Amino acid sequence: MNPSENNGKMTADGSSAKDTLRASQDTRISAERAAYSQLQQWNRLLERKLAERAQELGRALVDLRSLATALDAAKQGERTQLATELHDYLSQLLVLGHMKIEQLKRLPLPSRGDAMLQEVDDVLTQSLQYCKTLMAELSPPILQEQGLAAGLRSLATQMKRHDLDVVVEVGQMDECAIPLSCSDLLFRSVRELLINTAKHAVVKQATIRLTCDQSLLQIMVRDEGGFDLNPALGGPPAGTEGVLSSKMGLLTIRERMKVLNGRFDFESAPKQGTTATLTLPIGPRTMSILSA
Repeated sequence: MNPSENNGKMTADGSSAKDTLRASQDTRISAERAAYSQLQQWNRLLERKLAERAQELGRALVDLRSLATALDAAKQGERTQLATELHDYLSQLLVLGHMKIEQLKRLPLPSRGDAMLQEVDDVLTQSLQYCKTLMAELSPPILQEQGLAAGLRSLATQMKRHDLDVVVEVGQMDECAIPLSCSDLLFRSVRELLINTAKHAVVKQATIRLTCDQSLLQIMVRDEGGFDLNPALGGPPAGTEGVLSSKMGLLTIRERMKVLNGRFDFESAPKQGTTATLTLPIGPRTMSILSA
């Protein structure tokens, strides 16, 4: 074979190989670009779906908070109605029974009759006292008559029945016009915190501090029964199972405060105590939420 022909064939074969390699590279690059373009489309689709889900979750959260507000209002209405029924019917019957016993005491009766009358009188007195206590817990009239500070002092007295010693401190109190519905929500939140303390704290003492500075209302509930908010994976520390089981109650208080445009902060640590703080701005926005 002629060397020049052989050289020409080798050159042609080399060019063909380069063309094949170039075509293969072009095909690969095109495939990569197509794949990258597809990934970009999927990424945009995923981002859009995530944004839609986030909006749906946001709307659901707003609806949930609205439902929580409506549920709180419904519960308060039921409590007020029940307290009214207790006052207008049951307590009146107990008072009437007490009056009848007093009338019987004036009649000549055997000695055993006197003792039995006294026992019945004692039962009626205890029942009437319990009825009054229950009415106060369901719908404390003191909130409407004397305000939140007086209501918290009354709550501190009530907690003695739970073997909890509560001290109420009232700090700076500017002119804060606290709506009754707002006072009721705060009162019940503080009561729930104190009940948790009475159930779970080793030291049966708590402090409530109320302040209102520049239309910012703050209630701090403090006790010495601290626990670990982030227990180890092996389970909650001994003695804190009941506290941690109250998580739903704390979440309810937090959501209740968010609805009111307020805030609920909760801090606790072993041997350092527990501090729960309710913070609420008293202004036009809060008033519009409560009147909605």
